[in-house]
Amino acid sequence: MTTANRAERAAQTRVRILDAARRVLAEGGLERFTTRRVAELAGVSHGMVHYHFTDKRELALALVVHARRDWVEPLEELVDGPGSADKRLRDVIAWIAEPATLETMRVHQSLFVLALHDEAVRDRLAAEFARWRAPFVTLFGDLASERGLESFDAKSVGEAFAVAADALVQQQALDPSVPTARVLTGTFEQLVGSGQPPSRKRR
Repeated sequence: MTTANRAERAAQTRVRILDAARRVLAEGGLERFTTRRVAELAGVSHGMVHYHFTDKRELALALVVHARRDWVEPLEELVDGPGSADKRLRDVIAWIAEPATLETMRVHQSLFVLALHDEAVRDRLAAEFARWRAPFVTLFGDLASERGLESFDAKSVGEAFAVAADALVQQQALDPSVPTARVLTGTFEQLVGSGQPPSRKRR
């Protein structure tokens, strides 16, 4: 087996372990989150899990990054996509309003609880939340430029909007009737205007 093949196989095993760890959190929560349980689900030896991840903390740190695919990376793709800032923000809102799966919410909540008890995980997760807020700052900066809004504090508004969006996602997981799209759309239009030209009064 060549070095490239070995590296590819190792990478595939690492992904299998992370996918299994995610399943453990989604199905059993933190109480069942052990490296032995992860090894069993991944179909690898316990020693193989520890070959790739020194301990449960290192596995949790990797899971925080692995979870980017659920929220941070799709957001960044939408913000970096084509179209005006107005269109991109409306696309982001439509995506946020799509209900997250229970699996996703259980994984994220488990990582959040774990972070409250582990400084290293807390620092890693805090960095991910900072990365989540950054695209909203970019979007509101672009909106301000497009609409000629001088002295508009895109950083404060963007970060506040990001926090509100995250909170609505969590509430929507409990109550699907939460009007996430309407609330976020109304909020951003109140902040920067609807983007529609003002109607002329009839004489």
